Amino acid sequence: MSKISLIIQREYTTRVRKKSFLVISILGPLLFAGIIFVPAFLASTKNENQRIVVVDETKSLCGSLEGNATVHYDYGYCNIGINEVKKIFADSSHASVLYIHKTEQLQQVQLYSKDDPGLDVVSAIEAQLNTIMEKAKMKAENLDQATIDKVKSNISVQDIVNNQETNAGYNMALGYAGSFFIYLFILLYSIQVMRGVMEEKTNRIVEVIISSVRPFQLMMGKVIGVGLVGLTQFLIWVVLGFGVYSAGSAYFQAQEINPKNAAMEQTYKTGTPINNINTPGVKIEKKDMSRSFDNLDNMLRSTNWVLVIGGLLFYFLGGYLLFSALFAAVGSAVDQDTDTQQFMLPVTSPLVLSIVVMGSIITNPHSTMAVWFSIIPLTSPIAMMARIPFGIPVWQLALSMSLLVASIFGTVWLAGRIYRVGLLMYGKKATYKELGKWIFYK
Repeated sequence: MSKISLIIQREYTTRVRKKSFLVISILGPLLFAGIIFVPAFLASTKNENQRIVVVDETKSLCGSLEGNATVHYDYGYCNIGINEVKKIFADSSHASVLYIHKTEQLQQVQLYSKDDPGLDVVSAIEAQLNTIMEKAKMKAENLDQATIDKVKSNISVQDIVNNQETNAGYNMALGYAGSFFIYLFILLYSIQVMRGVMEEKTNRIVEVIISSVRPFQLMMGKVIGVGLVGLTQFLIWVVLGFGVYSAGSAYFQAQEINPKNAAMEQTYKTGTPINNINTPGVKIEKKDMSRSFDNLDNMLRSTNWVLVIGGLLFYFLGGYLLFSALFAAVGSAVDQDTDTQQFMLPVTSPLVLSIVVMGSIITNPHSTMAVWFSIIPLTSPIAMMARIPFGIPVWQLALSMSLLVASIFGTVWLAGRIYRVGLLMYGKKATYKELGKWIFYK
């Protein structure tokens, strides 16, 4: 046992001390945080100095659109022909021409720009025009706003599973993230085991090493040592990830609506213009992004993190031990990288298949296919993590874990039989028939 411990220590320390390990461990959470927060930050950033020149052939909408802190409407060209106005602002990067043509029933308007003004500007124009036209139609039908407000409905579905509120979209995202994380780590560190075995074999270092330790001890030392490296990186990512998310969430939640723009924001939401942002009784809400993070925080707090983190640890270690042993056997059976292709396909196929069907699993986590994929050991590490956020029967989780542990022992024994022979085989390309013979060598 002491010899395996020495090999584990060597494999662990040599990899943890590498600069690449430190860089990936630190930059990994920052990269994931960037994927989450950078689009959110850009989406919350308003376009600057957007000028909308209005050309209105209906003669009824000039002066109706209300600007805000970053977008203002120019009505000085309202009664001028559209072609002439387009020529005037053809080269302007910060001005767009809004053309409202005369028609019996206004269904569409055109916004001419040199540069794309962005979705924020287009959405603001659409929201205001729709509100204006709705009010005009209500007035024509002798309906007032109070009557319309009485009949409006806004029904949402509250999803309650086992007397606990849940969110299907959040569960899908959490399941997908956990499954992809396990897939990435299993593949990454299993390949490291295979390449380490190949390197020692081609450099003939292994001939010296096995004079002191048994091949099985060497294989297990490598597998466990590299696995501990992955576990260390996983724990670093969890700690840093929660820290970065907490900082980012606090930042977005602290961003309140700009007072200069508050009236316009409230107009978009309610359809009722508010001319004075200090009007008594008017509550100015947080930005949509800030409210989104409030909702996300509530879902994060309600998540059973003991089960999620525990599942991640178990299925990462279980899946890694299962596949790394197979990868170590492949590394011992070949002399060059090009020779690994014939053996890599059957080994990686279960992982790839799990990723392919993961979309169907998180869409219907209790289907027959999802249950079987989460129980079969070669696919359970990824499939079960996709199902855990949705809540699964205890017996299915226990059966999946038991079969995975049993398969690890069987796979390690099988891989060890191949490893002990292939480690000293040189100059001959191994075939599946040869591997079968190695298993039964005494």
